[in-house]
Amino acid sequence: MADNGIINMDGLMRISLLGGQARAFLVESTHMVEKARQIHHLSRTATAALGRTLTAASVLGCMLKGADESVTCRIDGGGPLGLLLAVAKNDGSVKGFAAHPEVDPPRRGEKLDVGAAVGRNGLLTVIKDMHMRDPYVGQVELMSGEIGEDFAMYFTSSEQTPSLVSLGVLVGDTVEAAGGLVIQMMPGASDVAIKSIELSAGMFMDISKTIQTDHLDGALFQLLSHLEPEVLSRQTIQYKCDCSRERVERALISLGEKELREMIDEQHGAEVDCHFCNTRRRFTEAELEALLRQAKGGV
Repeated sequence: MADNGIINMDGLMRISLLGGQARAFLVESTHMVEKARQIHHLSRTATAALGRTLTAASVLGCMLKGADESVTCRIDGGGPLGLLLAVAKNDGSVKGFAAHPEVDPPRRGEKLDVGAAVGRNGLLTVIKDMHMRDPYVGQVELMSGEIGEDFAMYFTSSEQTPSLVSLGVLVGDTVEAAGGLVIQMMPGASDVAIKSIELSAGMFMDISKTIQTDHLDGALFQLLSHLEPEVLSRQTIQYKCDCSRERVERALISLGEKELREMIDEQHGAEVDCHFCNTRRRFTEAELEALLRQAKGGV
């Protein structure tokens, strides 16, 4: 709770720096990451790993133009945590999961060892569905498995946009703070502007502590005030799964007559779980028969 009595909501700022020579995306994602922790029963290290991924995905989501466009971020580093997946849209909604949410390797000093949980021998894949004939797919090898460095490499290599990325999650029994900062140089930026960003990099590394102390507006002042920030837009972000019974029904129909008939004859019903919100939907034999008739083209 803020001193003025207003509850601090998660949000994302789009910011111009140095007279348009750079841009920044500043994110507070504490509530979003805490909701993910609760839904998926994440360990502390899994909370940090998925939380960083969700935060980065929220930035990529806000870069999309169309309301129905989405971006999917997949991290598979070969570590015990398994696949990390996050999906974001430009309305600020983000969802995701970790394949093995219970994984919690020993700390590395005082820090959670996210790299050991994620693994360092794999890929970060970003898939943008912009309703074109083929989705855009960008892929880079993981740098460290710590996720912030890996997204920096993605932006620099796949999108040819030199970027500084800081992602952080401060987690105890619950998520105490989470957030991120992405700074990108714009084409034609001067050497002086580039040097200013480079010399500031050390200030940005403990983003979760800054968010915990100052929240979004305070972090803007603490981290970026010397870079002539101009806030271009703000939006709320939240963990939100858009699954529904109707969407599951369409997915079942798309399986085809053969698989639906097998469910009816062998299982006498079906249970379908959503990986993103852990909602379980049950379908009786009669309901599957109705879906089978639709699959056959009936009513």
